[in-house]
Amino acid sequence: MSKRGPLSKIEKFYIENNMDQSIDELASELDRAKSVVKAYASKCEKKPRATEKVKDDNITHLASQIPSSKGSTVMTENGSSLSDEFRKKTISLGKRKSCTTSIRG
Repeated sequence: MSKRGPLSKIEKFYIENNMDQSIDELASELDRAKSVVKAYASKCEKKPRATEKVKDDNITHLASQIPSSKGSTVMTENGSSLSDEFRKKTISLGKRKSCTTSIRG
């Protein structure tokens, strides 16, 4: 007799990390009904995994270059140069001289 009720976090984790096995094998190892395992496996295939990141060499996130921990932030040379480049891009994109008026008084 197979287990009843919702899948536990451990069972969900096991299914997610053993997707290469067949549904029959997973169901027998977890002692669950095939329909429950199959339903959760199909749900996992539809949503992208959070651990898989989009690999793009042109995009470097600034936050990943500046380590921080509970109130302290350490600026590295690489993080500093990235923030300077980011600042230059935002200044040039944000302000247009033809649209800016100055108040003279």
